[in-house]
Amino acid sequence: MTCLIKVSEFIKRVYGDQGSTPPARQTIVRQCRLGLLPAEQKGKLWYIQWNIYQKQTGDDLVDKVLGS
Repeated sequence: MTCLIKVSEFIKRVYGDQGSTPPARQTIVRQCRLGLLPAEQKGKLWYIQWNIYQKQTGDDLVDKVLGS
């Protein structure tokens, strides 16, 4: 089952209270639009597929092999 979270919740989970400045919401939305983040658009809002994001390794080839 896909766990969809809002962009604001994604920023909280990934960047939290680490004292660093997280990227702007528009940056995350752009990454969703470009396919850099596993996401779905419902209406005007974007939702990140949290369980898929957590499984990503950062290496595109490895992610493709593990995803199939």
